[in-house]
Amino acid sequence: MSLIRSISQSPNLRISESCTTCNLGFSASEEYLACLLECIKHGTTTPNETFRPKIAATLKARPALSARIEAAKYTSNSGATLWRPEDDRVREVVLKLARGHLSYELGIQRTDAPLTLQVTPLLLMSDEERQSFFDIESAAIYPEIGSRSFINCLSGKPTAYENWLVVQELTYAYAVGQGDGNWVKILIREYLACHVTWD
Repeated sequence: MSLIRSISQSPNLRISESCTTCNLGFSASEEYLACLLECIKHGTTTPNETFRPKIAATLKARPALSARIEAAKYTSNSGATLWRPEDDRVREVVLKLARGHLSYELGIQRTDAPLTLQVTPLLLMSDEERQSFFDIESAAIYPEIGSRSFINCLSGKPTAYENWLVVQELTYAYAVGQGDGNWVKILIREYLACHVTWD
């Protein structure tokens, strides 16, 4: 069951144009993050029948990647399995996604560094932090005039503007807004909460 309530469902995957350098330049980091999250979900880097087939194939074909993720796994004093991700790779992917969502929904290009970029597993958030992440208060302003979000808001179509939009159930959802600057919230695999803001 999805953690997100009162959402709009997206019938199609979102696609935003990018230059070849940007599109291909993050492939290794995107592959790393996808494999990392799958391994965290299953508690192991050894693929089995419960792994997504594509991720299982990647881990088997790239033993060096599997070894890097395995090296990030450790056991806490309480016996819990924890992971130390390659933070730069994770943040690189999240920033690319956030820029893409702003471009797709609002027609805004933010190639500058964000004001904040927070990436936190939901399990490490307090109840108040989780509620703040999922709750989206309206800034009572229209989205960028002429943007996809503006048109969808006026026509009653599903929109990610100040609203969680589920791209793939239990896998990916996002929201965008312009209150106090441009912002993007992303939830990946019902596990990783991401919040990126620009002034």
